[in-house]
Amino acid sequence: MSSMRLRHALLIPSLSLAAVLSMPEPEARADTQKFALAMMHFNVQYVAGGMIGFWPTPDPRLDKTAEEIEDQIIVQSFEPVLDLFLAHPTWATDIEMQGYMLDVIAERHPGVLVKLQTLTKAGRIDVASFHYSDQFFIAHPREDWSRSADLTRKTFEKHGVRLGPTVFCQEGQAGVGMAAAMKEKGYETLVWPKNLFSYQHDGLAPQPIYRFGDVTMLTSNGLTWSDATTGNALELTWTFVDDGELLATGGLDPYFPDVFLKKPAAIAKYEAELADLESKGFRISTVHGYIEAAKAVAPLAEPPPLLDGTWQPSTTDGAAKWLGGSGRSVDERDDDVRSLATIAHRELVAAVAAAKVAGLDATADLDAAFRLLALGEVSDATGINPFRGEVEYGLAHLSEALRIARDIITRAKTSSGKSSVLIDTSAGTMTSAAIAPSGPPPVSDAPLTLAIESHDRPSKTQWTKVADGHWVVNVVFGPGTEEALLSVTFPGVMGELSFTRALTDVPAHLPREAFTFDHFHLALPDGFVGLGGGRFVVEDQAFVHMAARVERTSGNVTFRDATGDTSEPRTWVFHLLEGTDVTASDFARVLNVMPTVFR
Repeated sequence: MSSMRLRHALLIPSLSLAAVLSMPEPEARADTQKFALAMMHFNVQYVAGGMIGFWPTPDPRLDKTAEEIEDQIIVQSFEPVLDLFLAHPTWATDIEMQGYMLDVIAERHPGVLVKLQTLTKAGRIDVASFHYSDQFFIAHPREDWSRSADLTRKTFEKHGVRLGPTVFCQEGQAGVGMAAAMKEKGYETLVWPKNLFSYQHDGLAPQPIYRFGDVTMLTSNGLTWSDATTGNALELTWTFVDDGELLATGGLDPYFPDVFLKKPAAIAKYEAELADLESKGFRISTVHGYIEAAKAVAPLAEPPPLLDGTWQPSTTDGAAKWLGGSGRSVDERDDDVRSLATIAHRELVAAVAAAKVAGLDATADLDAAFRLLALGEVSDATGINPFRGEVEYGLAHLSEALRIARDIITRAKTSSGKSSVLIDTSAGTMTSAAIAPSGPPPVSDAPLTLAIESHDRPSKTQWTKVADGHWVVNVVFGPGTEEALLSVTFPGVMGELSFTRALTDVPAHLPREAFTFDHFHLALPDGFVGLGGGRFVVEDQAFVHMAARVERTSGNVTFRDATGDTSEPRTWVFHLLEGTDVTASDFARVLNVMPTVFR
């Protein structure tokens, strides 16, 4: 102990000299560890289906095929990022892309593949890839994502590219149910979008690292953190969290292919920013590098209650933009695309069961169909402003997946010598059965009154009582000439939010008062949501597959679509159940996820 410290210690009257001399030396203050991270989100399906017909006047500079747009994304925006990091051996970063993009790179851009292999093998780039297609997976059954994730891992192995441990998803999709799914598939850390975090918990400061089930999570917020006891400190800044296509092109996107070109000045500007940060002691790092450092010095914080959503909830109204919310395009058809995805999913899981029972080797056909299902579930088919070509991309891929599934079922029936069958996808059985009987007749005594908005379009409701505590309501809309908006509100009572999280199959319960938002849109992967008071509503997602709007100060639930064709009649089908959430959730699973079907 120095004499200076001894003099100051002797001035403390409550401590004896012996006590002061026996005090342990305080731990030396650690230097602040500084990290600069990025998440460059690339989407080779940015313009799903290509640009043909997008612009009203034909122009060869703009009318590009899907393959031409894909190639331009890879050459003009993706490869320049690889070149930047190849030029700086001390830098590392994260790139997110779907497995399909890697297939395109391997098939048509072998030189780019070599660069990516080099950087990933050296640990200089971690590739985040959670799905084969940029699916809007929070709105669809786990089986669809699980097969997509397995195909992704096989694709990375096939092309010799190391799949990174970090997860970030198309449209910044995030949900608590991803934790167990990530653990099962070998992922380690989720980057939760900062805007989705703050939309749910405005003003809540982020922590350096969160416990996320058996994996970890961080938000895309910058932060400064220190521990007063140990002196350990972290400083984190994010240099880029956005569409990767925008970085090397100076902010231009593939919808403008004539100017969507590499801009050396934009790359140089970003390069200078990273060099400046490095000169100030920041480590230009992967998320995984930061997480390993944070684990060593910071406690694992418990995250607040969180709902499934996307990375810009204020501008996209949460999941609504993909499930009924309109953009500028008059061609948008959210319900048509998402309900067809449900029909295709149902038929595919039925095909799996039928083929197994019949002893039919349909593995290759099923793999192809589930790949098409993943492509058809792409977010851009119902996204922020999908034009006709993107809508048709989704419908075409889903229709082909459906065709293959029905062909497999027909072959299975023929092989088994059965003309009419009952396929129980949960049990994996296929038995001979008569044609499905008609349901009970409609009833006039509706258990509740719906609030319906349809402008100049006529509407009517038709209730059927299936059993005690179980009704079906058909909401039928006629054609009209005014705006497309249709909505149905089920009256509810205040209580916990009850719904099924993405990638799970059990109901979740969250207190409304835990959140700061005014309203939120739930994606409903199985169509189930609670109304409070022991009542639940389930979408028949072959007829209506919209987000459910819930409010913090009301128990009402609203389903809304502003994207249909006003000249076409529409029928939405909902089930109303009374009882327990487990019973209602089980029914939703049987209806929309693992159905029993007559074929």
